[in-house]
Amino acid sequence: MLDGGSAMDSMSDQPGQDALQLIREVTLDDAEVLRDYATRLFAEDLPGVWRRPVPTIAEELEFIAGYTASNSTLIVAEHAEAVVGLAGLLGGTLEQQSHVASLAVSVDREWRGRGIGTRLIEHLIAWAPKHGVTRLEVEALEINPRAIALYERLGFEHEGIRRSAAAIDGRYVDMICLARLSST
Repeated sequence: MLDGGSAMDSMSDQPGQDALQLIREVTLDDAEVLRDYATRLFAEDLPGVWRRPVPTIAEELEFIAGYTASNSTLIVAEHAEAVVGLAGLLGGTLEQQSHVASLAVSVDREWRGRGIGTRLIEHLIAWAPKHGVTRLEVEALEINPRAIALYERLGFEHEGIRRSAAAIDGRYVDMICLARLSST
């Protein structure tokens, strides 16, 4: 649940991470800071981030509320109370798929290459089995090899390709499907 829980992970003791303060669960009170983060992220026009308008506060609240099921969570990495990374697991809603969650992660431009994405995903990997999630799924565009390499390094295995799943700048791009299994 996103009730302001204590899902904190201090990162101040990590080499090269001394300025990063923590990883924590998102609350509804974070709507404005998440909107600011989305504004920065969408402005970059990254290959792995779908193009869309900057969300309103109401849309951001709806986004956060979508992660309140017991098999879902939304977390942020913070520096000086600013969001520098965002990751979530969105759990299956049907009983037969409640053990499955889709992973999404992003890191602010200024913080990329410092292990933030790795730490966010590792946090979610540890969280998942404690909440009945034993299968993590993620998709990455074939034109985003850094993301694919990150997922592979963290134990995600290739399961398939969704051919021409996205149209990017007038050309069709494949989506690589990966998954990671764990036991409870």
